[in-house]
Amino acid sequence: MSMKTLAICTAMLFAILTSSYDASAQYKMRVAFPSLATFNNPIEMTNAADGTNRLFVAQQRGLIYVFQNSPTVSSRKTFMDMTGIVSATGSETGLLGIAFHPDYENNRYFYLSYTFDSSGLRSRVTRFEASSSNPDTALRSTQKILLTLAQPYSNHNGGKIAFGPDGYLYISYGDGGSGGDPLNNGQSRTTLLGKILRIDVNSSDPGLSYSIPPTNPYYQNTDGFREEIYAYGVRNIWKFNFDYTTGKLWAGDVGQNAWEEIDIIERGKNYGWNKMEGFYCYSTCDTTGKGFVRPIYNYSHSVGYSITGGYVYRGALLPGLYGKYLYADYGFGTLWSLDYDGINPPTNTTLQDTSWAISSFGEDENKEVYILRYSSTGAIYKIVNTSAITLDLKAAIEGFYNEGTGKLSLKDTVKVYLHQATSPAQIVDSATTIIDSTTLKGYCFFNNAPTGLYYIRVTHRNGLDTWSKSGGESLTRGAVSMYDFTTAASQAYGNNLLLKGSRYCIYSGDVNSDATIDASDNSQIDNDVSAFVTGFIVTDLNADDIVDGSDLLIADNNASNYVSVVAP
Repeated sequence: MSMKTLAICTAMLFAILTSSYDASAQYKMRVAFPSLATFNNPIEMTNAADGTNRLFVAQQRGLIYVFQNSPTVSSRKTFMDMTGIVSATGSETGLLGIAFHPDYENNRYFYLSYTFDSSGLRSRVTRFEASSSNPDTALRSTQKILLTLAQPYSNHNGGKIAFGPDGYLYISYGDGGSGGDPLNNGQSRTTLLGKILRIDVNSSDPGLSYSIPPTNPYYQNTDGFREEIYAYGVRNIWKFNFDYTTGKLWAGDVGQNAWEEIDIIERGKNYGWNKMEGFYCYSTCDTTGKGFVRPIYNYSHSVGYSITGGYVYRGALLPGLYGKYLYADYGFGTLWSLDYDGINPPTNTTLQDTSWAISSFGEDENKEVYILRYSSTGAIYKIVNTSAITLDLKAAIEGFYNEGTGKLSLKDTVKVYLHQATSPAQIVDSATTIIDSTTLKGYCFFNNAPTGLYYIRVTHRNGLDTWSKSGGESLTRGAVSMYDFTTAASQAYGNNLLLKGSRYCIYSGDVNSDATIDASDNSQIDNDVSAFVTGFIVTDLNADDIVDGSDLLIADNNASNYVSVVAP
């Protein structure tokens, strides 16, 4: 059997084994910041991971905007203006990447990847600093050029940059352009074109503005190979990103005539271009003994012709997509998710078909993913689950809450019910969530309740059932609604909350769940105190793993005040 026949058979088998589903009824893209002005051809979005909850959007012709990550945000600032420095024309040129140093919070360093025109087209990676007095402004005077590379053609410039879990800066460059890689850059290890590079920006080697990580595959080689190379044999990776949970580097490599591919990039590996396109041979099919790494997935140009790589979803708002790779096609405007465990054939799911040009994805500090629509009136979109009501709940449990730190002693589970807002307030749906010890928040997903007006009831293992305020709350499928029990007594029906420090808390002590805190609860706690009971049990009201007088005091105070459930 010839190598070409083997490659075709492999691809056909892969297509048979790979499942494809349509979830377009469940997931939709919605404008994330409807009050924000549009963007002119946005190509990158990221966050600085500095705890400020800001987002940065880069436009192709050099403007970088910064704004707060809030659905109601209506203003933005110019973080940096590279207009007049980056290439002013060309569909694959201009400002192409932005990455913030892992220690940005302290050193204020960030990095740009762009093309510019100087005796021909060139690619460049440069470091800048943000102002210490005005963190929403970058200082062009702080420029430090790290790397400059001549481009033989105007296309296939790649340009994505990102820091990996190892702290090194990764850079993608296309094969130099034209068509079919006429200079054979993908397979040549003496050039940086057609590669993923890895450099250390925290030190410098002689003659360089950076250093070569000693674990790079060609570190100090004597064959003339470029030491910056991390992986090679790629055509034009248009966006790669790290899944920090697994450490894997996911990339979307744009194809030539027939196939788009998704790769997991590993150190020193050869991904086959220009001998392979996806699972298929390209041109002469010269693959014997080359050790090419096949993609984990490819799709034909009948469904898309320019892949836009995305992220493995690690957010909290879309649990059905957790751990799946989100990506799109620039040409067809289709958004997909790919479920791949590294062992079984991947499952590809269509999330939404659009007529948009999808240029990139972004991620915020909470690992929620966004989609960039490439247009002169471009916008930032988010994915919503149209089949569920999503409730962003905030609550504090009296026994767990430390008024000195403003935190809970540990995170714990609550069950949340939605009740009809009209008598007799019947249960419509329920969900379970974990209240975070620091943020006091947890997401609830109600898959059965339709859009409507509801009372929210929170139950905890030793807390008093607590209802939301009079009148009910309007909750919508496909939207995220927020409810905060901690800001005022009036947030609970009948003002049934306890002020502890600056937070209103759900009462603790109803250990027998009879809707009142009374002598029967005290008796149960007292019995466990006498028996020196330890562990995280229902009578341990303050979650310190021992039932003692401090737990009894909490329940006794509430019993003496005749605390009981107040319901509509």
